[in-house]
Amino acid sequence: MEVHHHPKVEKKKFKEYFLEFLMIFLAVTMGFIAENIREHISENSQAKELAKSLYKEIYSDSINIHQKILGRLEKEDYIKYFVQYVQDSDLVNLSPNFYPAFTSTFISTLTMIFQPKDGILNQLTNSGALRYFKSSKLQEEIGNISVDIANLREGNKEEETFRESKMRAFIIAHYDYKWFEALAEMAQQKLDNPYIEGWFKKLDLTIIKKPEIINSAQFNRQEAADIASEYLVIIRGFRLILYNQYVKSNHELLETLRKEYNIK
Repeated sequence: MEVHHHPKVEKKKFKEYFLEFLMIFLAVTMGFIAENIREHISENSQAKELAKSLYKEIYSDSINIHQKILGRLEKEDYIKYFVQYVQDSDLVNLSPNFYPAFTSTFISTLTMIFQPKDGILNQLTNSGALRYFKSSKLQEEIGNISVDIANLREGNKEEETFRESKMRAFIIAHYDYKWFEALAEMAQQKLDNPYIEGWFKKLDLTIIKKPEIINSAQFNRQEAADIASEYLVIIRGFRLILYNQYVKSNHELLETLRKEYNIK
């Protein structure tokens, strides 16, 4: 019977096993590090793109709200004039400035209502992409401006509710819409401007129908002054509190975005 002898296998030394383990460990570790670096670069790239989009949105609103604040200040002046006039002035032979003030007080809203844009903010929040912004200060400021936007929208609703509940019936009873239609027709022919206050500055109001107070016998001076005065308190208060707070938050967020992501 023939006996086969297996070749003698030389056992590896501990040092060789250790080197093999070390090579495998290093390969896995380097792969893990490389993947983390890749994810980090990708997240940083996404964060920068989102930051640029957010900056563009917020910057646009920073310009818009300053225009609306100027519109509010102008409207407040019109309201003050209206209140002063109806208290003791002639309601038959109206001052040339009365109907512009009446119109701005009770009709015009485009120049004063700020509608913030928050498409990118919502995207950041709803998609979880806010995590790409590692700065706690930036995340806090995004939260702050989101709260301010919600407050502004609530303020807009309150103003609209007041106009509908307290002002609508009054203007239907006493406002000269025929004069307004003549004014609007002239503005459409001669101007490319949707803002009524702009019409008063650029059109010759003396060449259109002379306005009058409709149902002047039932026109209550004190009621007119009270409605306009209460409205003034509301819109001035929202300007001083809600609008100014948004301006502050907007400015802080723009500054942080510029510093964090070197946005010019």
